[in-house]
Amino acid sequence: MSEKMAKEDLKRNLMESVVGYKVMSKSQMGLTEEAKYQVKERADALVKGIVVEKVIYDPQKDVAFAFGSVKLGDVKTIVGDMKRYDNVVVQGMGFGTMTPESRPPLMALRAALLNAYDEMAETLVGEKISSYSEMENFILTKDINHSEVCAAVYGASIPNPGIDDKDRGWGWDEGGNAFVKLQLDLRKVKDILGQRIVYEGPNIMEVEGRGAQTDELARPEQGESGEMVAAPATPRTTLQALPVPVGGQKVGEPVAPPPPPEKLEGGASR
Repeated sequence: MSEKMAKEDLKRNLMESVVGYKVMSKSQMGLTEEAKYQVKERADALVKGIVVEKVIYDPQKDVAFAFGSVKLGDVKTIVGDMKRYDNVVVQGMGFGTMTPESRPPLMALRAALLNAYDEMAETLVGEKISSYSEMENFILTKDINHSEVCAAVYGASIPNPGIDDKDRGWGWDEGGNAFVKLQLDLRKVKDILGQRIVYEGPNIMEVEGRGAQTDELARPEQGESGEMVAAPATPRTTLQALPVPVGGQKVGEPVAPPPPPEKLEGGASR
């Protein structure tokens, strides 16, 4: 089932990349406020033609990784535009696990992707900022800094998504926090109002999202439709250790072999 989950995650990521996503975020900051940050994302589309090229399964961690691609023809984007991609190939990846102990790093990776979606939308269309502060006798007594982002974006993808790719666009740091890079060709997108974006800078824009396995903002005492253009048969699964920091294990740290069975009296094993 972990392999199936990884394949479906791959398909979701490719759908969000090609057809697009709608994202809304709210942040509450300020020197006298309890910090809060929330991102909501939604996407739906008819998906066809995704090719699952590789599936890797780590039996010790019960974590599966899927890599695949889709060749694009005419695509109806999240904002209703029909885009002709002339057989452009987009690659993507996905993870899956059925084991609760293995979920936190994968959840952090998905959170990092949502943060990257929000960062991309904020860069493209801006954010609404509301500020209010009070001072009495030269002492700051109230400070509120709220921001909101609401946008629809399509065409953003993770660079170098393969697990062995150089300069891979996703992963985890030594502390188990996840990162995801997102790139977008600004010559091909529109904002949520359907207006052509005017951007002075490089044609390819890149943002990076971050995701944590634990709530870093918690108090210490608190614990539309689209089409993509025949997929071959599913490939055989490869068994391989994956660089997923499960159970506090650091990225790159070798996995300890399982202990030998305990010997009982009479030579039997338990």
